[in-house]
Amino acid sequence: SCNCGNTTTVPEPSFVGKTINKMIFFRNRMVMLSDENVIMSRPGDFYNFWPRSAITYTATDVIDISCSSEKPAIVWDGIQVNSGLVLFTKTQQFMLTTDSDVLSPQTAKINALAAYNFNNKTNPISLGTTIGFLDNAGKYSRFWEVAKILREGEPIVVDQTKIVSKLFDKDLELISNSRENGYIFFSKKGTNTLYGYKYFNSSEERLQQAWFTWELMGTIEHHA
Repeated sequence: SCNCGNTTTVPEPSFVGKTINKMIFFRNRMVMLSDENVIMSRPGDFYNFWPRSAITYTATDVIDISCSSEKPAIVWDGIQVNSGLVLFTKTQQFMLTTDSDVLSPQTAKINALAAYNFNNKTNPISLGTTIGFLDNAGKYSRFWEVAKILREGEPIVVDQTKIVSKLFDKDLELISNSRENGYIFFSKKGTNTLYGYKYFNSSEERLQQAWFTWELMGTIEHHA
């Protein structure tokens, strides 16, 4: 950034002076989630968040784009799917994608995807071909699974905790999963209860799913 009198030739990335909520990797770029903005480095140059020129754009320039919504849209986390990057705010989900083969400052766009609460103390997870995340808006937590996430059209969102809705702790903080074994585990730090979700898929059909709890001898600090 160069200040010559009152002229700034190259603007600073929008995370400067703000909190970075998450760092992730997407399309060969380092991505910073800060405030309502998604800031992406140059491809292959992961620590460079500065454009080459103040007057022209190239496909390899940095991308700095914001989530626009009528509600506060501070971006807390994101997870990659085959059609783009799903972004999570406290009350909504967005999709960062492009209609072009090249992701650039001219082609990148953010679309609203869904409007579900997200527990920002946790992280979204991939179940292989679907994604899941926790919601703590009500008296109990909910675990939402999202399928058919495309650039256009509405995704399929299912509340997988509906059958155990009054047994699931509200203040869950830890989530871990094994896609290969079809397990997801949830817990609250400092407690001894581990919630488990076991599922089995064949092709696009879920043939089996079950919830269970384990009571451990000590208190849980972390699991992975």
